[in-house]
Amino acid sequence: MGTALFSITLKKESSAHMSMSFRGIKAVLFDLDGTLVDTMEAFHLMVNSLLRSFNKPERSFSENVKLVGKPSKTIVETIVRETGLDISVEEFSRIMFRKWVYTYMPKHGKLYPDSLKVLRELKGRGYLLGVVSNTSREELPHYLNSFEIGIFFNAAVSSGDVENPKPSPEPLLKAVKMLNVKPEEAVMIGDRPEDIQSGKSAGAYTIAVLRGVRPRAELEEAEPDFIVNELSEILSILT
Repeated sequence: MGTALFSITLKKESSAHMSMSFRGIKAVLFDLDGTLVDTMEAFHLMVNSLLRSFNKPERSFSENVKLVGKPSKTIVETIVRETGLDISVEEFSRIMFRKWVYTYMPKHGKLYPDSLKVLRELKGRGYLLGVVSNTSREELPHYLNSFEIGIFFNAAVSSGDVENPKPSPEPLLKAVKMLNVKPEEAVMIGDRPEDIQSGKSAGAYTIAVLRGVRPRAELEEAEPDFIVNELSEILSILT
C-alpha cells in the first residue's frame, strides 16, 4: 500500500493482512466538509464579511476553520457568542444560510482534486455510497447540487435528520439502516476525530484522511483503522 499509508489499530499487521480486514465492506460513508469538499477558505471569507457588516472585528483563519464540520446550529451559536453580535441566533442563522448556500459555498468552495475519481471508482466497483454530514438538512442538498455529486450517493444524513449529530453514532446508524447494511459492513471516512468517533461507536470501520485541518496527532488519538494522506489511497484499502 506504500509508505503514505499509516495504520493505527492494525499497525502491527502486514499490509496484506490489513487489506484483508476490510473485505466484506458493502457501504462507504463520507464526511463532506474537509473530506470531499474544500470549503475552508469560503467559510472564512463569509464569516468575516458578515462580521464586517456588523462592525465587528474579523476572526482569524484558524478560529474559523475550527468551526467547519461542527453542527450548523453550533457554528452560529459560537459566532454570535464569541463576537458579541447584537442579533438573535435565529436571525443570524437565516442571514448566514442565505450567504452560504447562494454565494460563498458555490463561488469559493471546491471539490478536492481526488474526490470525483474516488467516488466514480467506488461506484463502479458496486459499493453503496453515503454522506454523513453535520451540515443542516437545508444546506445538504445545496452541497450535493453545487458540486454535482448527489448522483453518487444512495443515502445522505444531515445533522437535522438525527437528534444527536457526530460524534454520536446516531447519524451513521441511520445511514446504514437506509442502505440496508450492517455497521460492520460499512466504513466511515472523514477528516476529523468526530467522524472517527461516530464510526467506531457505531461499529463501523474508519479511515481518517489528512486534509490539513486537524493535525495527525488528533486523528491518531481517535484511533481510526487507517490514516491516509490522500483520499485516493482508500482505493487500495477497499479491495
